[in-house]
Amino acid sequence: MSAPDGLAAAAPGPADLGASDRAEVPVLDVLDLTVGFGPAAKRRSIPLQGIHLQVAASERMALVGESGSGKSLTAAAVLGLLPYGAEVIRGSIRLDGEELIGASERRLRELRGGRMAIMFQNPRASLNPVLTVGGQIAEVIRVHGDAGRKESWTQAVDLLSEMGIPDAGRRAKDYVHQYSGGMAQRAALAMALSCRPDLLIADEPTTGLDATLQQQVLELVVEQVGSRNASLLLITHDIAVARSHCERTTVMYAGRVMESGPTSSVTGSPKNPYTGALLKAFVTVDQRRMYAIGGTVPTLVGELSECAFADRCPLAAAECRDGVPELRPIEDRHVACVKA
Repeated sequence: MSAPDGLAAAAPGPADLGASDRAEVPVLDVLDLTVGFGPAAKRRSIPLQGIHLQVAASERMALVGESGSGKSLTAAAVLGLLPYGAEVIRGSIRLDGEELIGASERRLRELRGGRMAIMFQNPRASLNPVLTVGGQIAEVIRVHGDAGRKESWTQAVDLLSEMGIPDAGRRAKDYVHQYSGGMAQRAALAMALSCRPDLLIADEPTTGLDATLQQQVLELVVEQVGSRNASLLLITHDIAVARSHCERTTVMYAGRVMESGPTSSVTGSPKNPYTGALLKAFVTVDQRRMYAIGGTVPTLVGELSECAFADRCPLAAAECRDGVPELRPIEDRHVACVKA
């Protein structure tokens, strides 16, 4: 895929982001993903610029970054659900080795729900308000499998029970507005896992829930994904969630990957200044105040010509503005920083 006018050709990305030491093909392999809004002839917004991301089989990967970093847009691109006006400028997205860029909408519909699925932030918005919860899950099972109406309904009830919905046979006949927030998210998880996808994308799945329910839902997601030997891409702004629930972490900022590697290493000894600042922001400095990263995420109009974090980075030097740092292997991870 050639780069449009005004966009530099993509530099070769890392062949292996360390998702696994095993020889098999990653469940998800994203290479140089670049997404733009607006006409190519004009100076367009480019909120994703050269994203590299791998998720191995049965792996739990966290995608971390502050609001506006491009996490949810990355998920939308993977699912083939980019918003109106957005397009993939260049790059590759492979699911179990199958290229998704350029795939037909019919093929993407087959894959969504069947081999990849998503839990959205707001389950009340993602579940149909005029269909019963059980009916929606049963319909997904029928569309992506060969079960009849009675069998698919039984499977739907069993799934709701497995997700911790009490009296699942009765509650399956209810509508989503009759569910609490925690129950609605459990139902959304049941629907996402109904066809045993290879990859589950959970996009801030605990937004709006209280602290106790957040922990319960996250533990349920990890448990259910693990029991099915599926892979998890957990999108979160909270690096503490990544530390608690994921084996590997990829940190995004301003539409680029800044650091990726084992969670224990990335959160324990960060090598990119942005990762370090993000970690510091979640640690109380004293009882009166917390650390905040100065400045704001840049507006990505046109292709970056320097490190996106340079204006906010305490370690920034002239060399940080000489070009966009590419991900390069350092010890057990990949880091995009000339200072690392």
